[in-house]
Amino acid sequence: MRRGPVITLTLAVAAGCAIAQVPKEAEGARELYYTVVPKKEKLPPFRKASYLSGTTRTSATSQATGVDVIPPPAVHFGFRYNVVLVDPNSGKSQTVDSNRVFRKGDCVAIDFETNWSAYLYVLAKQSSGDWQPLIPSRGMSDESNILNPGEKIRAPKQYCFELRDPPGTETLFVVVSRDPKDVYELNEGIKGQAAPRMPAAPREPAVDAPEEPAPSSAPALMQLADARLVNRQVAGMREQFQTRDIAIRRINQPLTAQEPAYSVYVVNVSGRPSSSVVAQIELRHR
Repeated sequence: MRRGPVITLTLAVAAGCAIAQVPKEAEGARELYYTVVPKKEKLPPFRKASYLSGTTRTSATSQATGVDVIPPPAVHFGFRYNVVLVDPNSGKSQTVDSNRVFRKGDCVAIDFETNWSAYLYVLAKQSSGDWQPLIPSRGMSDESNILNPGEKIRAPKQYCFELRDPPGTETLFVVVSRDPKDVYELNEGIKGQAAPRMPAAPREPAVDAPEEPAPSSAPALMQLADARLVNRQVAGMREQFQTRDIAIRRINQPLTAQEPAYSVYVVNVSGRPSSSVVAQIELRHR
């Protein structure tokens, strides 16, 4: 179990594509989350040509038409998360209250589940103000970030965040989406950050030809461009995805054997189908 960097966890939410500016405690949010009959679905791949042409295709092809089919928006789409306190030495963990004030040296992670098949993106805000991708991680751009009902993904996957000085609030930005069109540019930005930036192999200069400068700055410039793209996408989602239909419900004591203690539900409580939920999670520490 490796100790990770200090992060910020602030939960903002978007259903159908929206973020709740002020979280609403809704008695029915948990119940609506469980009205969905769990069903694993095949989600679309990210195809550049499809988005440039304005059409969206998926890997699930209709036998009748031969045309790829995209999963439709879902009613009461949402996710559940649990803040987990981790012992970085033993790897043992326990769920804790998301409103808890943590102490210096605490190591934490977040568990995510959803009631519909969706892509999961989790980004941590750095002290520089840039957003660092956690899922999919920068070093493993090809890892699966598909979350199906009944499954759980922990962020970060292989380690926990050690909370260090100075005291304050740490922030995570969470995107759960069924439609790659909603998160295409964010996905491309994360893949770009993760892709290895290898300088071109040196060429043998021609006789008496002036030596060309090595393109050593190109990788750094490309990394910077990708970071700016991710930052721009996060800012756009926070501004665009605003709705009164998202509710957040915190449950201290589990109501079923399958429900962890201190679960937090983020759900679209309207009857209108939605394709994306965007959230920000805050952790306070002293």
